[in-house]
Amino acid sequence: MKPALSTEHLTVSYYTPQGPVPALRGVSFTLFENEILGLVGESGSGKSTLALAVMRLMEPDRAEVSGQVTVGSKNLYDLSARDLQRLWWEDIAMVFQSSMNALNPVLSIGDHFTDTFLAHRPMMRMTEIRQKTASLLQQVQLSPKLVRSYPHELSGGMKQRVVIALSLALDPKVLIMDEPTTALDVVVQHSILAEVAAIQRERHLAVLFISHDFSLVSGLAHRIAIMYAGELVEITERDMAIGNSTPHHPYTEGLIQATPRITGGRVRIQGIPGEPPDMTRLPAGCPFWERCPKRLDRCQTVPLPQQTGHTFIRCHLTGTSSLSSSSSSKEGMAHGE
Repeated sequence: MKPALSTEHLTVSYYTPQGPVPALRGVSFTLFENEILGLVGESGSGKSTLALAVMRLMEPDRAEVSGQVTVGSKNLYDLSARDLQRLWWEDIAMVFQSSMNALNPVLSIGDHFTDTFLAHRPMMRMTEIRQKTASLLQQVQLSPKLVRSYPHELSGGMKQRVVIALSLALDPKVLIMDEPTTALDVVVQHSILAEVAAIQRERHLAVLFISHDFSLVSGLAHRIAIMYAGELVEITERDMAIGNSTPHHPYTEGLIQATPRITGGRVRIQGIPGEPPDMTRLPAGCPFWERCPKRLDRCQTVPLPQQTGHTFIRCHLTGTSSLSSSSSSKEGMAHGE
């Protein structure tokens, strides 16, 4: 498999009056071509920060960023501002969290597409723009007639489909989707997910799909990455994630148990006790130590990731062997250090 997007030791610390506070801690992962990688974790785990850092959208006066982000053969953090603008939406695009509220209320849907095309391809003819816009709207199950409509005339699900279509306008190779179905009802949510899966297969996209909903991601992604306290604690294959006999990181097991399930005619949910750690006072070892029902004394030291193919678990319970950064890079392993 060929990498479409990779990060190496990506670290983000936000500036606060009390000093820098870590949000991402040395996160490294690989997203392969023609793959959906799901990213799951509780609120505050660093998922959206990761998306913004990957896109190089962190404001320099708000946070310090280090590490590398590579799309194809280009390191985004080595590019000039002009080259970065060319790369956005053509090589990598993003559907932002609550992005359906980001449409300009005074522009028609057609104007949104026209502005997008002309900003990157100023020589593009209006006839071609109209044809391309109609095709994109149809691809997300919307009528081309909506080009004359304004955002306030569309439902939440329709606006979200428009935003997805806009993200695909310039045929990117990589698409990041940050909670794209938040605030939508279950029926519309599953409809959009089915369209995302179909578009990904048709275009052979590499998709990083971010969500707090483990069950939603497990039905869509090929692999699932679990984030906790600013680092990746596990990456698992989808089939392994929904199996009952596969060993997982205790935090992953907690997310699986927190998924609603029907037992004896009743819906049962088992939550994870406790709260995520204070990022200003992280424990010395595993950040999940205080909440973990399986914790050991050695969990107060930093666990090393245990790799199997393109999956891994960062937990003392999975063994004692260590991995070198060079071998993990070659294998395309995703991990946080």
